[in-house]
Amino acid sequence: MAKDQEAVELECNIMRNQRFHNAPKSPHPRATQSIVSRKSKTTRRTFHASSAVAGLTLAGCTKRVADAPTITRKVRKDVPLRIALCGNDRFAEVMKTAWSGIAEQPLQITLLDPSQILPAHWEAKAVQTLKSSDIAVVPVGLVAALSEAGLITPPTENLLGENGVNAETFFPVLRERAMTFGGGPVGIPIGAVQPSLVFRTDATSAKMPTTWDEYVDVAMTLNQDKKEPQVAEPLAAGSAGQMFLWRASDAMPSAWLFDRDTFAPVIDTAPYVEALATMKRCAELYDKKRLTAGEVWQRIASGSLSMAIAWPAAHSDTQRIEEVSECEFAMLPTASGGPIAPVQSLVMYDSPLAVVSSSCRQSDSANRFITWLSGGEGSSMIRASVTGLTELRGSVSLSEVSQENEDDLPASSNDSYRFVLSKKLSSLAIRTPLQLLQYRQYAATLDAAVLSCLDGDTTPQAALTSASSAWTDLTISIGIKRQQKAWRRAQGLSG
Repeated sequence: MAKDQEAVELECNIMRNQRFHNAPKSPHPRATQSIVSRKSKTTRRTFHASSAVAGLTLAGCTKRVADAPTITRKVRKDVPLRIALCGNDRFAEVMKTAWSGIAEQPLQITLLDPSQILPAHWEAKAVQTLKSSDIAVVPVGLVAALSEAGLITPPTENLLGENGVNAETFFPVLRERAMTFGGGPVGIPIGAVQPSLVFRTDATSAKMPTTWDEYVDVAMTLNQDKKEPQVAEPLAAGSAGQMFLWRASDAMPSAWLFDRDTFAPVIDTAPYVEALATMKRCAELYDKKRLTAGEVWQRIASGSLSMAIAWPAAHSDTQRIEEVSECEFAMLPTASGGPIAPVQSLVMYDSPLAVVSSSCRQSDSANRFITWLSGGEGSSMIRASVTGLTELRGSVSLSEVSQENEDDLPASSNDSYRFVLSKKLSSLAIRTPLQLLQYRQYAATLDAAVLSCLDGDTTPQAALTSASSAWTDLTISIGIKRQQKAWRRAQGLSG
């Protein structure tokens, strides 16, 4: 009898694995239900009920599985967990160190450093690496290519539920955009930085600016009689295009990046041009040397800057992210001092996402690792060392954010950067991230155009017209229908 029971259990486990690995690449309906929509949430009772039903659907195993006691499957310690990591050496080193403190299973990390791989070769390299990996930590922009290649296994209900990452507790923007593609969950977000206006209270008594005109006036005052500019924002190569996208998002354009019907770029239209013109006015008050996000954060933290647009970032690959003090944090300024518009939120294309590869050979170990990475014991060590990894959950509830009345958004806050992060990631006004095939080529083209404008080589209109033309050429070379499908899926549509 014991032998028969073991045989049945073995057969059921095989069928479970076959169902998991052979599942269609589009998210399973039950997995989709685990993501909270704006209108409803899956209750704990529903979650457990659906899990129980799932356990009864194995043909030929219904009675045995229902009657059998719960079996705890052991995670193997002798087989390395294969991880494709899009990041730098610092990320890989800290990840291994933190993981070794809570688990014996070794990590076999294949590093994909975007700074070492040309944008045109990026997706092919990532696709090839994922074919021999269990897990991947990838930028959200890469999801379109990995999804098209059928290399992502959607997260299971167990991973999304209370015993896993507890996705219901994620910030709304992370649930709605960072972790979804094609209408369902594809991975688990592990960070999404948002820019903040940082103001040193020990360096000036000036009022926190709330409009870009006020920002320019305050910057001029702070710079007066000083040898070095007292204001900065990340405008180094690779950062300038990102800052432009965040500013353009706040400019409230009626169409975001592409025309809904024709898929023609709209980045050369009035709201975008005005955003770049404002950005240029601000840049003229900064140091001529273009700073990275880490350099700006380090300078505002040390007191060598009095005001900055910044977010927590490491100054180098060997340093931890420095804490700031004596600072106030606020939302970015707006174009005018009129009624405050709904907080716009944009997940940048390089925000990290943990996904399970369709080649995964250790689903239990993979889920365990991703659950840990999303906030398990010791994972805070990684967040303190690697740029881009942020809090996923916060104390600011969705009920505090109202599209009709934004009076609860103060001009500044002493509650640290997390206040701004919480407000931005709790927003109901969510922009679509740049999730396209060859997204890095689109980003690099835009970045070059923005820098040419900031350097004075061209006007804002001419720079964005050039970028728009280059985007059109890229789309044609890749295939308009393929890109349209990717963009629709990025917006939450099925295809």
